[in-house]
Amino acid sequence: MSQPQPPTLSRWFQRVVATGDVAPRGALVALVLLHVFRDLTLLAGYWGFAAIVTDWVVNTKPGTEHMWWLVAAALFAMWLSQGVTLFLNHRWRLSLLSQLQNRLLSTFARQQHALARQHSSFYWQTMWQLHLPAIVNWHFDYRVQQMVAVIVPVFALVAIFAVNLVVGASLLLTLPVVPVFMILVGKGAAILHRKHFVALERLGTLFVDRLSALPLLSQFTAHDRQGKLLDDAGQRLKERAMKVVSVAFLSTTVLDFFSTLAVALIAVYIGFTLLGEFNLGEDINLHQGLWLLLTAPLLLAEMKKLGQFYHQKAQAEAAREALGDLLIAAAPVTSRADCTFTSVHIQGELTQAPMLRIEGLTLKNGDWIKLKGPSGAGKTVLMEYLSGQRPGLATPLSEYALLTQTPVILPGSVRDNLTLGRAFSDCELHRVIESVGLTDWVSALPVRMDTPMGEYPPISGGQAQRLALARMLLRNPKIWLLDEPTAHLPTEQHDAISCLIRKTCANSTVIWASHKPLPESWFTQQWQIAQGVLSA
Repeated sequence: MSQPQPPTLSRWFQRVVATGDVAPRGALVALVLLHVFRDLTLLAGYWGFAAIVTDWVVNTKPGTEHMWWLVAAALFAMWLSQGVTLFLNHRWRLSLLSQLQNRLLSTFARQQHALARQHSSFYWQTMWQLHLPAIVNWHFDYRVQQMVAVIVPVFALVAIFAVNLVVGASLLLTLPVVPVFMILVGKGAAILHRKHFVALERLGTLFVDRLSALPLLSQFTAHDRQGKLLDDAGQRLKERAMKVVSVAFLSTTVLDFFSTLAVALIAVYIGFTLLGEFNLGEDINLHQGLWLLLTAPLLLAEMKKLGQFYHQKAQAEAAREALGDLLIAAAPVTSRADCTFTSVHIQGELTQAPMLRIEGLTLKNGDWIKLKGPSGAGKTVLMEYLSGQRPGLATPLSEYALLTQTPVILPGSVRDNLTLGRAFSDCELHRVIESVGLTDWVSALPVRMDTPMGEYPPISGGQAQRLALARMLLRNPKIWLLDEPTAHLPTEQHDAISCLIRKTCANSTVIWASHKPLPESWFTQQWQIAQGVLSA
């Protein structure tokens, strides 16, 4: 069975627009009209300038007054339209980028742990700093120029045909060569851009990973070996970047060659016609010939400019593949915030990667569920699904807390990590710190509760889990989702923390995934994940 084809870049962008009116079509139309108006005034200015030069050369006169006014009006209209275009383009570009960033932030807030753990932090930085601007540049540069490169040549050709049929016919035959070579070169550029983005992401991920493991590298004296690995990866990235740049230069060179050749042939024809050497079609005077020589490059310039923006389409294609459905607004779900949790029934296929199907299970208020299954079977995926971080459940759980094997430690102080912006007294903070066995650790910190954690917090994996557990104890949620909460703790601490959780959550709803032994009497149900199927 064949896989469905992904949507084109334009259709994908229209889906983003349809879910939130991110980029009004009127902005695109307005920019196109301003560009077309600017080029039409330029054509009129060329006509007046050619008339003035003809009067100077042929009639030895300074030119008629109305032609001077025509040139002045054309220059002023060009200046005004260019200024308005730059102002609106900048304003709408920032607006679109801000809305895309807000849409991505909304997705992060909605999917949280389910999304963040799929890729490294550098991947998401690349998404934010490169992919979103690539979409904006494509929309306001390439798409605008794509329309302008069609409309302006049509108007210019109509005007040129009205002046001289031979020049118009020769340009009409030459024009298709430019987009053909632009597409051929652009296809190769798109492939190279995708490879470059992948290489950049891998190098960044490798660097961040080695930076976080500096103590381990120092312990095993592996600096030189890892440094050589980073140098080799950087060299390969440099080679890929140079390939992208070389293809971009090739595209510009090819377009310049054909456009220059077309204009040169027209110039030869006009020159020999004015000298009386050629007699093809209608005669050409100096006014017409000079205007044709000024207009022909403008006709091809819009095509060349589109070729210069073609790499933006390649960048946007790579961004579309990376972003996928992250910018698509999610359908509203029914919230349980205003009602007491009673039960939730789950059945059917949840995900395909990993494959996870449920044979019909019900989670009731006050249940203690022990979730069993091998690593990678989908235990974490199930918790993300129940909490609404993965789409599919119409009424996801609310007032829940999720504790994973890798709890998040913010760069703020210990107090900030515990309160998360809420107000708690020092007595409450010290009580939960003592209950999870972190009193000695906090007392040893330079400024105790107000010690900042920074980018590399002075805390072990087990301590981080206990700090996250203390954070949950302060809130005492109705539903606890525990994903290996004691994975990094020794047996004694595992038993102590498990008993603390049992005592604290005796009247709560708990789903507990653990490879370590737990008393069977604590649990009302046991769920097992085996071969992609969740059953009781």
